[in-house]
Amino acid sequence: MKKIYFVLFVLVTAVSLQSCKKFLVADSPSLTDLEYVFNSEADAKKAVNAVYALFNQDAYTSRLSNNFSGNTDIECGGVSGSPDGARRDIWSFEATPANGDLLTVWNNGYNAINRANECEKGLMEVSLAKDPNNKVYNNLLGEAKTLRALWYYWIMNHWGDVPFKTTPSRAGDNFYLERTGRDTILTFLINDLIAIEPKMSWAEELDFGIERINREFVIGFIARLSLMRGGYWLYPDKTMKRKDDYLKYYEIANTYTKKLMDLKPRALPDYATVFTNVNKYIKPLNSDVLYEVAFHPGFGDVGWNHGVRVDAGTHPYGSGSNYLSLPLTYYHSFDTTDKRLPVTCYLVYFDKDLVQQPSGATSIAPGKWNRLLVPTPLGPSTAKGTGINWPLMRYADILLMFAESENEINGPTAAAQEALRKVRKRAFPESLWADKVETYISTVAGSKQSFFDAIVNERAWEFGGECLRKYDLARWNLYGKKVAESRNTLKQMGIDGNAGTGTYANLPDIMYYKRNSDNSISWYNKYRKATVIPPLKDVPSVGSNPDGYLQVNWTKTMYIPSTNTAGNFVLWTWRGYTDDTGLTPLRYILPLHSGVITSSLGTLKNQYGY
Repeated sequence: MKKIYFVLFVLVTAVSLQSCKKFLVADSPSLTDLEYVFNSEADAKKAVNAVYALFNQDAYTSRLSNNFSGNTDIECGGVSGSPDGARRDIWSFEATPANGDLLTVWNNGYNAINRANECEKGLMEVSLAKDPNNKVYNNLLGEAKTLRALWYYWIMNHWGDVPFKTTPSRAGDNFYLERTGRDTILTFLINDLIAIEPKMSWAEELDFGIERINREFVIGFIARLSLMRGGYWLYPDKTMKRKDDYLKYYEIANTYTKKLMDLKPRALPDYATVFTNVNKYIKPLNSDVLYEVAFHPGFGDVGWNHGVRVDAGTHPYGSGSNYLSLPLTYYHSFDTTDKRLPVTCYLVYFDKDLVQQPSGATSIAPGKWNRLLVPTPLGPSTAKGTGINWPLMRYADILLMFAESENEINGPTAAAQEALRKVRKRAFPESLWADKVETYISTVAGSKQSFFDAIVNERAWEFGGECLRKYDLARWNLYGKKVAESRNTLKQMGIDGNAGTGTYANLPDIMYYKRNSDNSISWYNKYRKATVIPPLKDVPSVGSNPDGYLQVNWTKTMYIPSTNTAGNFVLWTWRGYTDDTGLTPLRYILPLHSGVITSSLGTLKNQYGY
């Protein structure tokens, strides 16, 4: 199907929905066409599926879902020594209006929005006009509205105030739309979902469960939208502000997270199992994952450009790289007894013979995603298209959004503490709960600020590698602060690691590891500097200690003593943000692509200093 791009929206009439060919001979592209598409549950579902289908484009699979989320204090893409005009410039905050990735995501997003608008019109004017109480139609309407809200949420997070349209585009429409304020858009989306949510079905009532947008996810997404509406965002004058009515939206987030906790409470399952299930295509109901983007076999880049690295070889698993790594500051922020640490931070990769190799200090992988775990090996020549789904929200997020909103409204109440407690109990062995859960929560609940700081940290430990951090840091007005902290701390880690003294001298300057008979690696000092150097392989001469340890530089890599400069990872990763105090707002908003500007005939201009 040929795609015809107008200035902002793709003209996707009923023809693009691919549900029935009869409308090709219809007299006009009016309601008559919609009646062919939305006159049955089966055809209406196909129409909504056409909106979901745009998740399977590169604009989402390898860009928006993960790549666009760097660089933060958690997910960091590998930046080159100079701008490359592509994804690395987005990571280093140096994107220009010529960056092709910007246009790819922009066009795909508005294409999805227009398809959702088309579905809303057809469902309301045809399907529900005939049968207003039909549960299938009502859920489909909720899916269309939520898909539209999702794409607007992402587009606003990356481009700020944007053109807003909730009706399907038709020939003769005004395609030269001006920007609409984020507050206006978010308020509309929140109220829109609040109205449809009670009419939607729970995941357990749907044919594809958590692979379809369901009532529990919509309740949670209302809260996420509300926290964005009540949070800070960057203005064109490059200041960070939030609206005077922000507390109203924290109250909505609080109401809706509590609503889900009351209507659909569930215990948090084992943390590692949550992600093992995703990799194994297992989709449990009433568990942690509320909704995950479904990728058909042969589609989706989870485990290809995001996750554990696997090099191509004759083995049957194919190859996968890792675009976004996790910095040493994040790895060493964890309590070493936290069960989330080994799941989230993966210290090895697999070479062409599936032999484990140390990843190195700048290549810690988000271990939650691993192509080696799929039920049937994908094949030696495979790369993209793993079919591994991408979770958009988990019940743990509901708990932490509730704790955050409750604290903002009422302080660290018993209810806020209990929500945090549920998350931390899952994170630590029961034998450590007295210290790591009860004592910890009692300490951080000493003030509203300390409890908020604890939520900031907990969301980091809970959602590392899931690419939520960029959106959190922006709405908290902490983006610049956290980037500066990461850069400064990494540099100091390198200085202390090389000098052997200082605040971070107790961390591993060098990591020692031993290769096991099964080709796996055992680490000697994953968390602390070795007080005694273990026997090293081939030391003092080749052949000595054949079962000895090997080594890889760790904190030492963050600083170069011979030149008295930070290592390249520290210098390059957040290069476009130069304020080491973290006081200056970070320009996380992206420029509009020059093609969008040109086609707008003067309606749209770049802002934020671009």
